[in-house]
Amino acid sequence: MCKDYYCRILIDLGFYPNYSFEVGDIDGDGYKEIAAISTDGNILKVYRINGKLLFKRSLNNNGCWGTIIFSFGDLDNDGKEELIVPDGHRVIALDEDNNIVRKFKTPGNLVDDYGVAIPLIGIFKRNEDSIGICVAIAGGTVIALDEDFKPLWIIKNLRKDFGHEFYFGRNFRGEGDVIAFLSVDHIRYASPKVEGDLIIVDSKGRMIFRKRVRDLIDDTHFDDIAIADFRGRGETEILVEKGFLLDFKGNVIWDSSNLFDHGQWIAHMPNPIGPGRISFISELWGYEGKSRMLDPNGETLWIFGKHRYSIVDQKSYPGYGVTLTRVHAVDWKNIGEYEVIFAEQIVRHRNAPQIDVKCRLKIFVFNPLGKLLAEIPFHEIRRKDFFYNGEVHSRVTDIDGDGLMEYVFPCQNGKVIVVGKNT
Repeated sequence: MCKDYYCRILIDLGFYPNYSFEVGDIDGDGYKEIAAISTDGNILKVYRINGKLLFKRSLNNNGCWGTIIFSFGDLDNDGKEELIVPDGHRVIALDEDNNIVRKFKTPGNLVDDYGVAIPLIGIFKRNEDSIGICVAIAGGTVIALDEDFKPLWIIKNLRKDFGHEFYFGRNFRGEGDVIAFLSVDHIRYASPKVEGDLIIVDSKGRMIFRKRVRDLIDDTHFDDIAIADFRGRGETEILVEKGFLLDFKGNVIWDSSNLFDHGQWIAHMPNPIGPGRISFISELWGYEGKSRMLDPNGETLWIFGKHRYSIVDQKSYPGYGVTLTRVHAVDWKNIGEYEVIFAEQIVRHRNAPQIDVKCRLKIFVFNPLGKLLAEIPFHEIRRKDFFYNGEVHSRVTDIDGDGLMEYVFPCQNGKVIVVGKNT
């Protein structure tokens, strides 16, 4: 354990093998609550950070994978963040007493490849004083709701399924956020006939561009999208995890895709040595350690390296290996001094036996220019029916209201770890 950082187990969620995860302050006391939805999407649990169960609720989602994306949002501007979740073919907002305080019935009766009618919910800024709620509806519709759950705008006739989440960022050319998402024929199945589109709209639902994914890569969707002024020119730009930077018309500014085996998640932060932003892209399905930090022009600043991975005992667990999880940029003290943090996870290679795997893994902390600051050990269990810790979102937030940021990491074993920096 590095003396500059602490790591503690916070909560055992009791969900497995995959689950949805989010944090927010539902009662306005300055302490974040942790919400999780079960693999099938039918059980919601909300915990206080002391591990006490605040409430539990049955939902009607009937999925099979655990990738439902839900959100917290302060709908009344009273300092309390309502919990906004899908419940079958409706969206509901819950308060701290498990009461439904808003509801909206979505059109249609279709479900996506995982059996979910409303796979994505996200909060965006309409302007400095108001928010909107983006809702993705299986069958190819996106609806934006206001704080009272009244429709603001609707986009129809998209492909049937959606990518992993909504993505939001500053619009340098207009009011409110830019919104990005993926519209996909099938999110669960891939073939040369399956198509997907990257779609960018503004906060009023107006199309900025729609770009076919296969125009850039031989795939159906992107796994992560970041929206920022990456080159420091006062322009909104779009970075996808495969290593492409796009302008506001969908044109490729630079292409660093040859540097990655797959690419999976993005964390970006101010460039400490010049204008623009630097971006770390972590690999999931690449095992050669090609995760790396890119400068504002897509050039490599430093590489994670294969030698840093923990080793899985092949005698005990043949065919299993280690790769990385979602990556974050964290400013622990909110003073503009950033570090990069991410963890390892256990993955099963093709034809490996279906067995439980117990392993000692690491959480890594680097400075922006690649100096290793800490390797924080933790013990993980990957049960035999788990796929990978992909869309179970880790978060960086001030979870305990002390003004300092923490890394909140949901493990494969259903436990939540919190990492902070000692002051």
